[in-house]
Amino acid sequence: MEAPCPDKIWQDAGGAFAIGYVLMGVINIGLGIKRSPPNKRVLYTYALIRKKSPKFGGNFAIWGSLFSGFDCTLSYIRKTEDTVNPIAAGALTGGILAARSGWKHSVQAAAFGGIFIGIIEAFQHMMQKRMQAQQEEMNRHHMEERKRYDEEKKQREEERKKLNQREKSNKNKHQNENDLD
Repeated sequence: MEAPCPDKIWQDAGGAFAIGYVLMGVINIGLGIKRSPPNKRVLYTYALIRKKSPKFGGNFAIWGSLFSGFDCTLSYIRKTEDTVNPIAAGALTGGILAARSGWKHSVQAAAFGGIFIGIIEAFQHMMQKRMQAQQEEMNRHHMEERKRYDEEKKQREEERKKLNQREKSNKNKHQNENDLD
């Protein structure tokens, strides 16, 4: 379940920081092992992680908080939650972050941000449809199984009733024969 907008911004910023920190940590482990002298691999790798990972995580956090802020703002202004909000938020975030480089770079970054988030939204939509189809198939299968089980149960009950009726009629027959004797 998604958090309400003010909390969502903080959660997304923290999550983005963690993703950026871990991602750069993994990259720096590879670089540290590859570039360091054989006898100082651990120290060199540790120094790389301490130096670069927090900065990269911070950049991710800035991107995540701007994106969430724009997404919440657009949701509030438009009074709707649809795929347009995140795409526009991605474009606005890309444009704002590249604003210091000039209009040309800002427009390019905005286009890239919108397209990138659009691809993510399309993938999410596709996966959601696929999962929904699987869930419907499972529900249909479950309903068929339940229907088959209920029919079998009904048949067993009918057979049990018939058997009980036969037993009663046989008892009554024997009782009538005994009464006649």
